[in-house]
Amino acid sequence: MPLWWTTNVHANEFLYENSLSTVEIIKKIETPIDKLQAFTNILKNSDESDKTNLTIYIGDSVGDLLCLLEADIGIVIASSSSLRKIVTHFGVSFVPLFSALIKKQKEHVEGSAFGWKGLSGVLYTVSSWAEVHSFIIGS
Repeated sequence: MPLWWTTNVHANEFLYENSLSTVEIIKKIETPIDKLQAFTNILKNSDESDKTNLTIYIGDSVGDLLCLLEADIGIVIASSSSLRKIVTHFGVSFVPLFSALIKKQKEHVEGSAFGWKGLSGVLYTVSSWAEVHSFIIGS
């Protein structure tokens, strides 16, 4: 049976002129607290009756840390050295996303529950958006 899910993407928006991006960003969310509040609001407005939905937050800096830790899957892309220092100081681990996915699949095949549900103290790392795409889309 195929796995179906809904993907909702939330981000600051690009400014467009005649269907082309001007490369300017309309900054609606700027501070770490703004990000956490927006992420919390998204979680509150999600369908809580469907416990199979996962939350994924993708970030690259200290300003993303609160949301990265709040999400079921926090993905760090090309992290800054300051983010690594702070995360390590608080005992949070970095694990390559691909390795974690392989481990989760092996656990599932061996009969364990296939779970990513949150607040695990682990952030998953990727080096490019191509890895994120592969993870989310599965290609």
